[in-house]
Amino acid sequence: MARTLSIAGLGAGITAAGAGAAFATDYTVKPGDTLSEIAQANGADWRELARINNLKDPDLILIGQTLTLDGTAKATAPRRTTAKKTETRKVRKTERNTERNTGRRTERKARTSRSEDRSSSSVNMSAAWRKVADCESSGNPRAVNPAGYYGLFQFDLQTWRSVGGSGNPAKASAAEQLMRAKKLYAQRGAQPWPNCGRYLR
Repeated sequence: MARTLSIAGLGAGITAAGAGAAFATDYTVKPGDTLSEIAQANGADWRELARINNLKDPDLILIGQTLTLDGTAKATAPRRTTAKKTETRKVRKTERNTERNTGRRTERKARTSRSEDRSSSSVNMSAAWRKVADCESSGNPRAVNPAGYYGLFQFDLQTWRSVGGSGNPAKASAAEQLMRAKKLYAQRGAQPWPNCGRYLR
């Protein structure tokens, strides 16, 4: 039923827009971080950071997740033009306001997502179950495997329903996913998790 989900993109290189000196480093997400704040602190564009790390949902980053900043360049300031100074200043002001508003919306969404989706960090989970969740989905309750497995413990829909679940497992709370996983374990032991179930033995 359950398979290990490979989260793509965490080791990918990043090339931020603009010229500048390159440097190599990784960043580990901490409580309260947002993608835009991480990008700003490293002189990068948050959209480029999300693209290079293959973040399908830039509003969702997880505590302990590693974002690769390898090859990110410090963005250079735009060149000023001497002609039509008044019009240029107005355009730049509008662009700054748009980016600021977009950044604020992104931060609000990220905070909401983190409060809802902090998975094992916000659920009372034993060390063994935490290891299973990390092994199956990198601790992401919204994880989706294209092969048809969902959530922290990578339920398929048939197995999810067999333990009383409804709808998509990845849309259920982390607490409910843990409860259903424990119910499944009581019925079938570690067998539903051929690889990651070793932590439960």
